[in-house]
Amino acid sequence: MSTLLLSACLDGDGGSSSADNEAAPPPAKAKPNLILIIADDVGVDQLASFGFGGVQPPATPTIDSLAATGVRFSNTWSMPTCSTTRAALFSGRYPPRTNVNTAIVSTDFANSQMSPFERSLPTVLGEQGYVSGYIGKIHVTGSDVNPANHPFGDEAIRALGFDYFAGYFDGGPRPIDVTAGLDNLDSNAEPYTCGFVPLASDHPQGADTGACYQPSGACEELTANGSSVPGKMCLEQGGLFDPNQQCASTLPAYLDFTRQNAYYTAEVVISQESGSQRLDVDNPATRLYRTQLESNFAIDWIQAQSEDQPWMLSLGYSASHAPLQPTPASLAPVTGALDTGIACDNGADTRQLMNQNMEALDTEIRRVLLAADVYIENANGDLEYNPASNTVVAFIGDNGTYGPVVKEPFLPARSKGTVYQGGIWVPLIVTGATVEQPGRSVGAMVNSTDLYHLFATLGGADLSAPEVADRLDAQPMDDYLANADALPVRDSNFSMSGRNLASSIPQPCVLTDVNICLQLFPQKGLCISEGGTWYGDDGVVPGQSFSSCCAVNTYRVNEGEAPFDILAETQRTVRDDRFKLLQLEEPNCDAGGLTESFEFYEINESGSPLGLDNLDAQDLLTRPTLTPEQQQHYDTLLAELDSIVDSEPTCPGDGNLDRVINEQDLEDWSYFSQLNGGRSSWYDFNLDGLTDAADRQIIEDNLGLTCL
Repeated sequence: MSTLLLSACLDGDGGSSSADNEAAPPPAKAKPNLILIIADDVGVDQLASFGFGGVQPPATPTIDSLAATGVRFSNTWSMPTCSTTRAALFSGRYPPRTNVNTAIVSTDFANSQMSPFERSLPTVLGEQGYVSGYIGKIHVTGSDVNPANHPFGDEAIRALGFDYFAGYFDGGPRPIDVTAGLDNLDSNAEPYTCGFVPLASDHPQGADTGACYQPSGACEELTANGSSVPGKMCLEQGGLFDPNQQCASTLPAYLDFTRQNAYYTAEVVISQESGSQRLDVDNPATRLYRTQLESNFAIDWIQAQSEDQPWMLSLGYSASHAPLQPTPASLAPVTGALDTGIACDNGADTRQLMNQNMEALDTEIRRVLLAADVYIENANGDLEYNPASNTVVAFIGDNGTYGPVVKEPFLPARSKGTVYQGGIWVPLIVTGATVEQPGRSVGAMVNSTDLYHLFATLGGADLSAPEVADRLDAQPMDDYLANADALPVRDSNFSMSGRNLASSIPQPCVLTDVNICLQLFPQKGLCISEGGTWYGDDGVVPGQSFSSCCAVNTYRVNEGEAPFDILAETQRTVRDDRFKLLQLEEPNCDAGGLTESFEFYEINESGSPLGLDNLDAQDLLTRPTLTPEQQQHYDTLLAELDSIVDSEPTCPGDGNLDRVINEQDLEDWSYFSQLNGGRSSWYDFNLDGLTDAADRQIIEDNLGLTCL
């Protein structure tokens, strides 16, 4: 990594240097260690500690202990998709400022991936003496799926300020390998929907005995014993199962260890000061159930830290992102084994798998917190916070639960990916030495961006200067921890999803469980792994490929079938303590372009369906008139929405986010025009996928412009 790259990117503010932060940080020992745990696709509906969990909530004693020893924030909003929430969390800024508007995919330009010029949380904490690590799924860059659209490749996460990264750039586990790694299956063979060979009684090509091979060629013969499933046992050990065969002296050629298999394989990128390396899916070190793998990396990193320097660990679990597979039974002691009679493409079975994945997640969080000495087990085996650890822990879901496994009273069609309550109402718990009167629930509005403010403040950073606060949407949270009578800080909350800046619009995918068509996934495999039906190239309709959801609906109507709902291209929402306003921009299939519409609800946090935005009939705008009180709230919220959308000034030629067009921009443009072949970067102002002379001209045309 060049000196210029370190200056331009790791400083994070577009040209500032260490000279701008000459004040010595406070003594290290006074500062707490910080752990941020992000659960993937986990809304409040999954957890009994937030008043939900369904008819049979998953057993989550570790998360319950966090709630009992900390503060539950029962009115927390995220963004509707993972990339938007994580970019907002680590920048403290809403999507209109970052251009990270939805889940990042391979067609998205660097302009819609988290910028290295952001004053990121690890950068701010680094100035206060912290060392930072990120483990697991982060998904604020797309360098893994399309290196052409990200200049830094495997160094992308370190360019954001993290000192260490061990994880993945992709948005979730890859599709389940329905061949279970076997190349010798008959073309008409029934798929192994959970990615392993079931028992003979459960599947036409199942087996009760066979050979379990490791990538090295080592082999062990396994036989069913009671309810054990040899194919599943082999998968958990990182192997491939050759059904009804004995171990051979050489590895059979028809076993393919290079195939991704959802939660049981991973291509891990490790990036640190000494350089980066990739561990491929055939590497034994990565062939472990992901939640365990992520925990192992986290524990190793924590235990390698010095007691003399404060640290922040961000742990982004893949759980419980689709596609779900049975976990190792030992990780889900209440749900138990789900290895027999389970189909991972069956809705009812998937709901059981969600509970099991949540229990496994809870079990592994416990292991990490015990290994870090943040918690200790008392004589009864219960967890107690260890004040001597001087560690603050935050647990949050990155967005609402995925539709097929969302729990009542939330609706599948208004869950993850939407700005309805089911898509953005997430669990948030903070525990640590700063908490007074633990076990409380705070009902004041909180946004996921606010964790940026909390962690930065706990680390000793001062965010009060006007030139800093003006750039942030994050609001203070620390008083909620120290004061049970703290007054609400926010009088409004915001969330949104939109289209990222991209080279093309992906082809249509229909989420079959909710019959919603969207254009987000650029590949057929990704659509299918999300439980969708692909209508693009080589899609569900033989010989036909559709360019838009409108084209899909035209085809269906012509075939005498009902059209699908189409996901709004842009969704924005803002709320106050009683009312919620939604702004939707939806494709107009008749006239072309987008049609804007609004919805307006009275909501609360009681958990009652009447307090949600579940039904069209609850939309106050469907009634003849609004009451004067409702109209006042509507007008105020609409003005607030417009203010947030317009919060970041337009600044042509400013690639480093300092809001001044000057020689530094020319220097930075020069660097990016040479890096990665001059392809997509934050200096590609005309969005053609190139950082070239046309972009330099935009800087030169605006030299001297100040956008404050």
